[in-house]
Order: sequence, then structure tokens, then C-alpha cells
Amino acid sequence: MKKRITAALAAASLLLAIAACAQGEAALPGARVDTSVTAVSTPSGAQTEAAQDGVEAEPEAQTVETPTPEPVEAVVAENPKDTLEITEEYRWFISKYKSIRGRTVRYYDDVYAYNHGEYYLTPFDSNVPEEYLTVDSSGTYAVAPIVLDITDAMRVALYGGDVGEVSMLYGQYCERQGDGRGRTGFTGVHEGIDFTCEPGAALFAILPGEVTRAGDSNGTVAIYNAEYDVTVLYLHCEEIEVRRGDVVEAGAYIAEEGKKGSGGTYTHVEMRTGRHTTSNPYRNTILESDCPYPVMQAALGVVESGRQPVTAAAVMEAQRMREEAEAAARAEAEAAQKAAEEPPIELIDTLGTDEGYGFAEPTVTPEPTLPPAAE
Repeated sequence: MKKRITAALAAASLLLAIAACAQGEAALPGARVDTSVTAVSTPSGAQTEAAQDGVEAEPEAQTVETPTPEPVEAVVAENPKDTLEITEEYRWFISKYKSIRGRTVRYYDDVYAYNHGEYYLTPFDSNVPEEYLTVDSSGTYAVAPIVLDITDAMRVALYGGDVGEVSMLYGQYCERQGDGRGRTGFTGVHEGIDFTCEPGAALFAILPGEVTRAGDSNGTVAIYNAEYDVTVLYLHCEEIEVRRGDVVEAGAYIAEEGKKGSGGTYTHVEMRTGRHTTSNPYRNTILESDCPYPVMQAALGVVESGRQPVTAAAVMEAQRMREEAEAAARAEAEAAQKAAEEPPIELIDTLGTDEGYGFAEPTVTPEPTLPPAAE
């Protein structure tokens, strides 16, 4: 009996080891690259139906977490394509309160996009208009260059100068986190655009309009613009200068950059059609705000710069070229250093000197012999 139990335990251990190895291989280059961890979960049919009905469901299957490499290297698709495709599947989301929510969602998979100071591969919600995403011949996705142009113009208008950076984009899936019980998921879909400068940086109105909100627990400033019938919301502000009912021009000082209601110092800017007085700072599995790019491009007069899209394949190629150039420079420097360390070769030339060629004694020139005198 003990032998049977021992054999059963050994077989179970072997199966777990094989599953772990398979999961580890999925996290290596060649599979999807996420920003933190990769999870495998198989929800039951009942859970899927409950999630589609909007009911929170607890997963029955266990999830195995494995660390993934930094998303610097991206694998080129085996089947190159030049058209965007939308993926629809069941995904896990973890809310602010660590509760699991499963949803069947539609998204653009593995878009190479700027996220908190680094480029990462991350899904984008399918509600982001297709023209603001691109795919190159290698099959790698990226945000379209016009998005970089528009967000740069918004950043300059928000901070009153070419300072700060864009740290997260509209419709981008937020960070991947665990719930503390061995399960992982995305924290939601990003409703706006995050800009980061420094604590206390001055913030200015990107669009003119009437202030409909001037401070709450999330540091919200809301400004309604009647020309485009949109409300621009600025979150996490501190030292708010404007008051509800004020009418401000574009470029008017409104507040300071802070971290009210957030875990860090940055300014979240989102846009909603119509007149709004409150914000919805909680991330959800559904994108509820409106795409700001068409309005911002028209209002700020953004013209496409013609820059190239930043795709994973382009970054890999640039990295390869940089490494080749660095290797060539190192080889040239090493050759120069080696030449400087070798002693110089001394050339000795005695041609034309008394020493002759240096192989024998100098030859004595014989005296000329005079002809005998005639008798």
C-alpha cells in the first residue's frame, strides 16, 4: 500500500514539473510578452456565462505565475501581416479592491506602446479607433505616429512648454497584478492619457471652457468646452486655482500636478462627450470615456510629423544596428591601443656610408695601372 502511495505521489510531482516547464517556455521570447507575470487559467463554462452576464465569478482552476523577462525583446510574428486584427477572448481583471472579474473582451493584442517611461507590449481596447494603431510587415503592432504627435501637443499645452512626458495612453490595458491568492489579471482599461512632469508642476487648460468641477477626493478639475461639446477632466490635481462656474481660456493656469487620489504624482487627462461634473477614476473592464484624439488634433492644430511608428521590430532593428556600431567602435579602439603599445621598428640603412652594406669589409679601390711608355 505504501509503495502505491509513493508511486502516485511521484507521478503527480512529475506532472506538476512538466506543467511548470511548459508554462516557463510560454514566458520566454517567442510567446506573448507581458509587463510583469504570465498567467494560465481555464474558466469553466458556468463561469464564462456568469462573466458575460456581468456577474463576478470566482475561478475554479488554479493559476501558475511565472516571471517573464523585461519586454525589451519582442518576437516577430511567424506569419507577417499588414492588417490589424481584433482578438476576442475571456480575460481576468482585478479591481482596486482585489476582487476578480472575468469578462469576454475584444482588444488589439500586444501593441508596442509607451507606458510609464518604458515601451511595453500591452493590449489595447478595441474601442480605440483603428486609425490610431498600426501594424508593420513583420506583424508587430504599435500606436500610430499621429498619436505621438497629438499627445506631444497635449503635453506642451498642459505644462505650458516642452517638458514632462506621456506615461500611459488612452484605451491601454493597465498594469498586470496579482490578487494575493495566486491569480493574476489586468487592473482595467485606461480611460485617458497620463502625463508626468514633477510634483508641483503648473497645469494649464488644454481647451477653453466652463469649469464644472474644481476639486474632490481625486483632485478633479472638469472643464466643459461647448465648441466641441466635450468635458476635459484633469485628475490628481493639488492647489486648485479655479472654481466651479469660472470660464477659462486655453492656457489658463488651473492647478498644480499632484497625487491626490492616486499612488503617484502625475496628471490623468480624459475626455467625455457632453457636460460632466464628476469623474470616474475607478478602472473598469469596459472603456467608458471617449477617444480624445480627433478633438485634440483639431483644437490644437496638430499636423502629422511624418515620424516612423515605434514598433517592436523597429526597436529590435535599431538595437541590432547600435550593437554592430558599438562593436565596430570597440574593435577600432582596441586596434589603436594595440598599435600604440607595440615598440616602433627601427630601420637601419647604411647605404652610401663607409660601412658599406654591412655584410663584409669595405672593398679597397685598386690603383689604376699605367700603360708602358713607348721606346
